[in-house]
Amino acid sequence: MNTHLFFYSAFVAAVFLAICCPGQSNVVFYGANTNAIAVAFVDTNLSTAAQAAIVSDLQLCLQNWGQNSELCLRNSGGSVGYLDNPDRNPCYPETIAFPENVVSNGTNGLALQIPKSLSDAYTNAFAFADANSNIVAAAYEFVAFVASTNFVHIPSNSLPDYIIFKNVPSNIVVFGAQTIISKMQQKIYPPSILGFYYSTEGPSATNLWVRIPQSVGSYDGTAEWGVFPSAIWHENKWKFCIWDRIPGVP
Repeated sequence: MNTHLFFYSAFVAAVFLAICCPGQSNVVFYGANTNAIAVAFVDTNLSTAAQAAIVSDLQLCLQNWGQNSELCLRNSGGSVGYLDNPDRNPCYPETIAFPENVVSNGTNGLALQIPKSLSDAYTNAFAFADANSNIVAAAYEFVAFVASTNFVHIPSNSLPDYIIFKNVPSNIVVFGAQTIISKMQQKIYPPSILGFYYSTEGPSATNLWVRIPQSVGSYDGTAEWGVFPSAIWHENKWKFCIWDRIPGVP
């Protein structure tokens, strides 16, 4: 199945289950042992569909980045614990923090608390996705292909369709294609819906970008997380874009 179709099918299924089973708690899984924890929303006016969509995106972040997450218990005011992550969430923009506060969830135990500021950010992001559904779907498809083993087999003259550099013409990119492709074969993952943003940085007056999560192995064998060169919507397709510096000729 096409990757972005699978993602949206899973999302629709989650929303359907939430609507048909209103008594069922939202749950996300974290850690290498797929530990489950309920999700509690501060904004009680959120629709069931919005809650399900937010949980789906939270899980998208946690299923890879959250493999080293740990639940730490404490007794501090209304907080009974926190979800400890070794790295900042690479899926979110710098201005938004991944939820970590854990609260009591009555008879159901513990729950990861979602502040209203975060659910509001998600609501705005979903509105953006609805208005730009084809572009958003193309981003997931683009990342899935570059992360696959098929990407290394693209011809050199196709590389300008996948990456652009500031002030570097396409013929130079083609000349160094094999070196560039080998360096691009990192572990990258699907973006959060919160990872899309507009910026004046780039080849146009206003540019749509998306943050691409990336993991790299450290000296002790654990994964360290960051952002792969962000992708930009340019010439009606997504491309990785190096725009903050001028690289040397490959």
